[in-house]
Amino acid sequence: MKSKQILRKMTERELLEQAYYLVISFPFHEEMCRYTDSLFGELCEDKYPLVSKGVWTGIIELRSHNLLNWSEEYGDIFFQAKVSDSGTYFLISKDNKALCRISGYVPNKLIPADAAGYGDYIRLRIKSNGTIENWPDVPDFSEFIDGAIVVDRIDGNIKEEPVFNVSKDLTYDELMDKLFRLPKHLQMEIGKALIENVLKEREDSF
Repeated sequence: MKSKQILRKMTERELLEQAYYLVISFPFHEEMCRYTDSLFGELCEDKYPLVSKGVWTGIIELRSHNLLNWSEEYGDIFFQAKVSDSGTYFLISKDNKALCRISGYVPNKLIPADAAGYGDYIRLRIKSNGTIENWPDVPDFSEFIDGAIVVDRIDGNIKEEPVFNVSKDLTYDELMDKLFRLPKHLQMEIGKALIENVLKEREDSF
Protein backbone atom coordinates (compact mmCIF):
# COMPACT_ATOMS: atom_id res chain seq x y z
CA MET A 1 0.00 0.00 0.00
CA LYS A 2 1.46 3.35 -1.08
CA SER A 3 1.14 6.26 1.31
CA LYS A 4 2.74 9.59 2.19
CA GLN A 5 2.50 11.53 5.43
CA ILE A 6 3.83 14.96 6.35
CA LEU A 7 3.71 16.57 9.78
CA ARG A 8 2.48 19.90 8.43
CA LYS A 9 2.33 21.66 5.09
CA MET A 10 5.90 22.59 4.18
CA THR A 11 7.63 23.89 1.11
CA GLU A 12 10.61 21.97 -0.22
CA ARG A 13 12.85 24.82 0.96
CA GLU A 14 11.53 24.45 4.53
CA LEU A 15 12.08 20.71 4.38
CA LEU A 16 15.65 21.25 3.12
CA GLU A 17 16.30 23.37 6.21
CA GLN A 18 14.60 21.07 8.72
CA ALA A 19 15.40 17.52 7.55
CA TYR A 20 18.73 16.25 8.89
CA TYR A 21 18.38 12.48 8.60
CA LEU A 22 16.81 9.91 6.30
CA VAL A 23 15.85 6.50 7.71
CA ILE A 24 15.47 3.71 5.14
CA SER A 25 13.89 0.40 6.10
CA PHE A 26 12.76 -2.55 4.00
CA PRO A 27 12.36 -6.34 4.28
CA PHE A 28 15.67 -7.96 3.30
CA HIS A 29 15.42 -10.69 0.65
CA GLU A 30 18.71 -12.35 -0.28
CA GLU A 31 17.65 -12.95 -3.86
CA MET A 32 16.88 -9.23 -4.31
CA CYS A 33 19.97 -7.76 -2.61
CA ARG A 34 23.70 -7.81 -3.25
CA TYR A 35 26.78 -6.56 -1.40
CA THR A 36 29.89 -6.27 -3.59
CA ASP A 37 33.36 -5.65 -2.18
CA SER A 38 35.82 -3.79 -4.43
CA LEU A 39 38.59 -6.30 -3.56
CA PHE A 40 36.86 -9.63 -3.06
CA GLY A 41 33.75 -9.38 -5.20
CA GLU A 42 30.35 -10.42 -3.87
CA LEU A 43 30.33 -10.99 -0.13
CA CYS A 44 29.63 -14.40 1.37
CA GLU A 45 25.98 -15.04 2.08
CA ASP A 46 26.47 -14.97 5.85
CA LYS A 47 27.62 -11.31 5.76
CA TYR A 48 24.70 -8.93 5.63
CA PRO A 49 25.55 -5.53 7.19
CA LEU A 50 22.64 -3.48 8.57
CA VAL A 51 20.24 -6.44 8.55
CA SER A 52 18.38 -7.36 11.74
CA LYS A 53 15.32 -9.61 12.11
CA GLY A 54 14.95 -9.77 8.34
CA VAL A 55 14.90 -5.98 7.90
CA TRP A 56 17.58 -3.73 6.37
CA THR A 57 17.80 -0.35 8.10
CA GLY A 58 20.05 2.58 7.19
CA ILE A 59 20.31 6.01 8.86
CA ILE A 60 21.76 8.70 6.59
CA GLU A 61 22.96 12.13 7.73
CA LEU A 62 21.75 14.19 4.79
CA ARG A 63 24.30 17.01 4.95
CA SER A 64 27.37 14.77 5.08
CA HIS A 65 25.90 11.89 3.01
CA ASN A 66 27.10 9.61 5.81
CA LEU A 67 25.51 6.26 6.65
CA LEU A 68 25.63 6.61 10.44
CA ASN A 69 25.13 2.96 11.36
CA TRP A 70 27.84 1.73 8.97
CA SER A 71 30.91 0.15 10.58
CA GLU A 72 34.44 0.58 9.21
CA GLU A 73 34.95 -3.20 9.35
CA TYR A 74 32.40 -3.59 6.52
CA GLY A 75 34.89 -1.89 4.16
CA ASP A 76 34.12 -0.23 0.83
CA ILE A 77 30.91 -1.76 -0.50
CA PHE A 78 28.54 -1.37 -3.42
CA PHE A 79 25.06 -2.25 -2.16
CA GLN A 80 22.17 -2.92 -4.49
CA ALA A 81 18.62 -3.86 -3.52
CA LYS A 82 15.45 -4.31 -5.51
CA VAL A 83 12.99 -2.95 -2.99
CA SER A 84 9.94 -2.51 -5.25
CA ASP A 85 7.05 -1.33 -3.09
CA SER A 86 8.08 -2.82 0.28
CA GLY A 87 10.17 0.00 1.79
CA THR A 88 9.50 2.73 4.36
CA TYR A 89 11.36 6.07 4.35
CA PHE A 90 11.38 8.76 7.05
CA LEU A 91 12.78 12.29 7.00
CA ILE A 92 13.87 13.19 10.54
CA SER A 93 14.64 16.59 12.09
CA LYS A 94 17.78 17.49 14.06
CA ASP A 95 15.87 16.85 17.31
CA ASN A 96 14.78 13.38 16.06
CA LYS A 97 11.20 14.31 15.16
CA ALA A 98 9.70 12.51 12.16
CA LEU A 99 8.74 15.11 9.55
CA CYS A 100 7.68 12.92 6.61
CA ARG A 101 7.06 9.30 5.75
CA ILE A 102 6.80 7.48 2.44
CA SER A 103 5.82 3.84 2.22
CA GLY A 104 5.17 1.73 -0.84
CA TYR A 105 7.85 2.82 -3.31
CA VAL A 106 11.43 4.11 -3.48
CA PRO A 107 11.75 7.92 -3.56
CA ASN A 108 14.47 7.75 -6.22
CA LYS A 109 14.64 11.52 -6.72
CA LEU A 110 16.53 11.44 -3.41
CA ILE A 111 17.86 7.87 -3.10
CA PRO A 112 20.25 6.77 -5.89
CA ALA A 113 18.94 4.16 -8.30
CA ASP A 114 20.66 3.65 -11.65
CA ALA A 115 22.05 5.93 -14.33
CA ALA A 116 19.19 5.14 -16.69
CA GLY A 117 16.57 6.67 -14.42
CA TYR A 118 14.31 5.84 -11.52
CA GLY A 119 12.85 2.52 -10.55
CA ASP A 120 12.42 0.04 -7.73
CA TYR A 121 16.12 -0.06 -6.83
CA ILE A 122 18.45 1.36 -4.20
CA ARG A 123 22.12 1.51 -5.24
CA LEU A 124 24.65 2.86 -2.75
CA ARG A 125 28.44 3.14 -3.10
CA ILE A 126 29.51 3.11 0.54
CA LYS A 127 33.03 3.91 1.74
CA SER A 128 34.42 2.23 4.86
CA ASN A 129 33.89 5.50 6.80
CA GLY A 130 30.18 5.40 5.93
CA THR A 131 30.20 8.11 3.25
CA ILE A 132 27.84 7.36 0.36
CA GLU A 133 29.80 8.44 -2.72
CA ASN A 134 26.90 8.55 -5.17
CA TRP A 135 24.50 10.50 -2.94
CA PRO A 136 23.13 13.66 -4.62
CA ASP A 137 24.83 16.91 -3.57
CA VAL A 138 21.50 18.75 -3.70
CA PRO A 139 18.71 16.59 -2.23
CA ASP A 140 15.32 16.51 -3.92
CA PHE A 141 12.50 16.12 -1.37
CA SER A 142 9.65 16.75 -3.80
CA GLU A 143 8.39 13.15 -3.59
CA PHE A 144 7.93 13.52 0.17
CA ILE A 145 5.76 16.61 -0.34
CA ASP A 146 3.72 16.01 -3.49
CA GLY A 147 0.42 14.38 -2.58
CA ALA A 148 1.32 13.89 1.09
CA ILE A 149 -1.42 13.74 3.73
CA VAL A 150 -0.99 16.25 6.57
CA VAL A 151 -1.10 14.44 9.93
CA ASP A 152 -0.64 15.35 13.61
CA ARG A 153 1.82 12.50 14.13
CA ILE A 154 3.86 10.40 11.73
CA ASP A 155 3.15 6.66 11.90
CA GLY A 156 6.44 5.12 13.06
CA ASN A 157 5.47 1.48 12.61
CA ILE A 158 7.55 -0.66 10.27
CA LYS A 159 6.34 -4.12 9.33
CA GLU A 160 8.94 -6.84 9.88
CA GLU A 161 8.68 -9.94 7.72
CA PRO A 162 9.52 -13.43 8.98
CA VAL A 163 12.72 -15.12 7.84
CA PHE A 164 10.67 -17.74 6.01
CA ASN A 165 7.47 -17.18 4.10
CA VAL A 166 5.25 -19.45 6.20
CA SER A 167 2.41 -19.26 3.68
CA LYS A 168 4.48 -21.25 1.19
CA ASP A 169 4.93 -25.03 1.48
CA LEU A 170 8.62 -25.91 1.22
CA THR A 171 10.21 -29.27 0.47
CA TYR A 172 12.95 -30.48 2.81
CA ASP A 173 15.64 -29.56 0.24
CA GLU A 174 14.18 -26.06 -0.24
CA LEU A 175 14.02 -25.56 3.52
CA MET A 176 17.66 -26.66 3.97
CA ASP A 177 18.74 -24.42 1.11
CA LYS A 178 17.11 -21.40 2.76
CA LEU A 179 18.55 -22.36 6.15
CA PHE A 180 22.13 -22.48 4.87
CA ARG A 181 21.73 -19.08 3.21
CA LEU A 182 21.06 -17.47 6.59
CA PRO A 183 23.77 -15.78 8.71
CA LYS A 184 25.69 -18.31 10.84
CA HIS A 185 24.24 -17.11 14.14
CA LEU A 186 20.68 -17.62 12.84
CA GLN A 187 21.60 -21.07 11.55
CA MET A 188 22.76 -21.97 15.07
CA GLU A 189 19.60 -20.59 16.71
CA ILE A 190 17.28 -22.41 14.30
CA GLY A 191 19.32 -25.60 14.62
CA LYS A 192 19.06 -25.50 18.43
CA ALA A 193 15.31 -24.90 18.19
CA LEU A 194 14.87 -27.87 15.85
CA ILE A 195 16.86 -30.16 18.19
CA GLU A 196 14.83 -28.98 21.21
CA ASN A 197 11.58 -29.68 19.34
CA VAL A 198 12.71 -33.21 18.44
CA LEU A 199 13.72 -33.93 22.07
CA LYS A 200 10.41 -32.58 23.35
CA GLU A 201 8.45 -34.77 20.89
CA ARG A 202 10.39 -37.82 22.10
CA GLU A 203 9.70 -36.98 25.74
CA ASP A 204 6.00 -36.49 25.01
CA SER A 205 5.83 -39.86 23.23
CA PHE A 206 6.95 -41.77 26.37
